[in-house]
Amino acid sequence: MGEFLSDFWPYLAALLPTVGVAYLFYWVIRYMIEADRSERKAIAKWNAEHGDDLKGNRQPLPKKDGPVDD
Repeated sequence: MGEFLSDFWPYLAALLPTVGVAYLFYWVIRYMIEADRSERKAIAKWNAEHGDDLKGNRQPLPKKDGPVDD
């Protein structure tokens, strides 16, 4: 068993930082996605409470006077 560890320890030591960084990357991305999801829910809830429907409350832009460049 001691020979096994001494032979494969360098390989394990080389892979351990990569696995650790991949683990941290997974958790950071997971929390970013969860934060985005909860923010979108909060914005939708706020819009529903305040009657701010994006499709219904938009005002058309006023027409410009003068020539229109096409």
